[in-house]
Parts: sequence; structure tokens; C-alpha cells
Amino acid sequence: MCCKVEEFKPYLDLFAKVKLDSIHFDVMDGHFVDNVMLGVTTYNDVKRLSDLPVDMHFMCTNPEKFIDMYHIMEGDKISFHPETTYQPYKLLQSIHEHGCSAGLVLNPGTPLGYLEECIDLIDYVTLMTVNPGFAGQKMVPSALEKIERTRKLLDENGKENADIVVDGNTTMVNAKAMRQAGANVFVVGTSSIITGLDTFEENYRKYKTELEVVDL
Repeated sequence: MCCKVEEFKPYLDLFAKVKLDSIHFDVMDGHFVDNVMLGVTTYNDVKRLSDLPVDMHFMCTNPEKFIDMYHIMEGDKISFHPETTYQPYKLLQSIHEHGCSAGLVLNPGTPLGYLEECIDLIDYVTLMTVNPGFAGQKMVPSALEKIERTRKLLDENGKENADIVVDGNTTMVNAKAMRQAGANVFVVGTSSIITGLDTFEENYRKYKTELEVVDL
């Protein structure tokens, strides 16, 4: 990042004010995805400036090596793409040993079979509704159907309380359809509510209210 995290403290204060579930934090290695962000220093600064849990999304090859670089704190959420490691089950176990919630992230082309083999250790599933790596993409056509299949799989295996997080093009229109399909946690950004400090709180409350009235 080219600017100090302190410049984002007003946003962090607003996140706390509206009681966001967590701060989504993307770690990219320039290998599994082309982009590169966010580093250990940024994570440490966010934890220093905010008491909110951090949802660490590791878009990296061999994520276990990157996770060990961060001073992960109890109560954080950690998710990774199962195809990026030789031992996804073992890594989920390790995340729990840190006192963190553990999740798997599935790209649009990643099969649900990964969930079946690790389901006893899964606290949540993040479904990428765009190809990972860059903002500004459109939701892939199969996203809603995959949300439905994921919810069904979790429910049938005693994971009714496991969250389905959706990440990518979570506009209000898309988010309503995602909610209808079974998603209950939404990664929001510039395509949805973060358009400026003066509009964030209003946008957030409108977004949340609209999702609460979706007929499930």
C-alpha cells in the first residue's frame, strides 16, 4: 500500500460503529493470483487500530507458509483455497489450534468435493462469485446455483450453522439474489457500499436493511 494505514482509521472507526462482523483482509502472492497484497505490516496496523476480528483470506500457493508469517490472533477468521496446499485438512486443524475460525474458499471452477472431505472442520465457506484477484468483475452466471448446492451440502452434513460467505460483485441487486440462494455473510467493497466516508454509514444501513427483508 502506498499510504499509511492511519489514513484509513476513520473507516475502521466507522466499521466498529456499525458493528461489522469482521474486516476482510486479502493476502495475495502474485502466483496463485496475479495481484499482490496485503502484507504483515498492514495486518499488524489494522489490529493495532481496530478491535474488530479480521477475516484473513489467503489467495496464495502454500498458504501455510504465509499464515505463519502473520501474528494471527485468537478470534480471527482464516480461510484458504484448498487446491493451493497438499494438506488442506491438516491446515484446517492448525487454524483451529490458533483459536481461529477455519474456512475454505472455492473459486467458480473449484468443485464442492473439497468441502465433503473436510466438512467436520469447516466453520464457514467462502464462495468466490468472480474469479479471484481483482475487483470490478461481474458475478459469474453459475454463482447462485453453487450457493444453493453449498447450503444443501452443509445442511445435510450437520453444518446448519456454518456461514456461507460470498465474495465478489456483491451489489445490492446481486446480494439479494445471493441471500435468497442461501448466503448469509457478504464481503462488501467499492461495488456495494464503500463509496466515501460521508456515505458509508447510510449505505451500510440501507444494504443491511434490504437484505433482512429478503424472503427466504
